[in-house]
Amino acid sequence: MKKLRISATITVILGVLSVNAMMSMFLALCDIADPTEPVKTEWRVVGIGMIILGAFIISTFITVGYLLKSIKLTNTMAVSPAAEN
Repeated sequence: MKKLRISATITVILGVLSVNAMMSMFLALCDIADPTEPVKTEWRVVGIGMIILGAFIISTFITVGYLLKSIKLTNTMAVSPAAEN
């Protein structure tokens, strides 16, 4: 249960960072589309944003795994006493 709580907290934080990263990536890609000056910094913003989004997706899958495991354990514990009667 503690792992689920920690994983959910990390996922929420990465979710907020992902929203900020997507907005930054949109602005960077708009600037890349009109290349009046070097766009090296904008491509770095896009790369960092992709890393944040990837970490968010992985964290989401891990959290869902912990959640499903927690639900399975809870259901198993709820069924066990009834099966003994």
